[in-house]
Amino acid sequence: MKEIRKDLYQFSVYIPPMDFTIHQYLYAADPAILFAAGTVQQAKSILPDIQKILGDRPLKYIFVSHMESDEAGGVEIFRQAYPELTVLCGQLAARELPGYGYQGSIQAEKGGDTLQDGDLNLRFLSYPAEVHLQNGLLCLEENSGIFYSSDLLLKFGNGVGQTIPGNWNEEVQTIGPDRVVDEKKRNKLKEELLALSPSFAAVGHGYCMKLQ
Repeated sequence: MKEIRKDLYQFSVYIPPMDFTIHQYLYAADPAILFAAGTVQQAKSILPDIQKILGDRPLKYIFVSHMESDEAGGVEIFRQAYPELTVLCGQLAARELPGYGYQGSIQAEKGGDTLQDGDLNLRFLSYPAEVHLQNGLLCLEENSGIFYSSDLLLKFGNGVGQTIPGNWNEEVQTIGPDRVVDEKKRNKLKEELLALSPSFAAVGHGYCMKLQ
């Protein structure tokens, strides 16, 4: 666990045979939000640290980008610790989360929706994710400039605790069919992303980026 940016805590697993890093992030704002729940095993591992960071404060939200085990597998572990928890996710994930054993509150969002709550000002973007070609979500926390990119800005390598410089326009322009297969959806997503000005990319896999 590392505070990779003010109030943003990164929890990571590096898999050497794949040269691949998996991250979850706690943004300890008021209210607090976790970007990606991790697998059941990861959720059990990081929960004590999250409880230590938050103290008496609750974890109010988990953001689930799309239905993969590293994004959604551990949601019920967190709900058991924080019964009032709400999962923010897309329409498909909202239907599928009970299959992961989740029994708590779900708030389905779509691209273009926003959520304002205390220190949080979340903007959701439609993410035509490459996984099974399903529709998911990306999320920008506009007050802090933190963009949770899920699998979109994936890079291989040991990214544990690492932040590298990045150029937002260049990162967006290099998004290819390996990330979003459908060309029309890919171009629409690029257009929407280029209208944003995030200052930090909290990636699902690889190296976080301080953006310019």
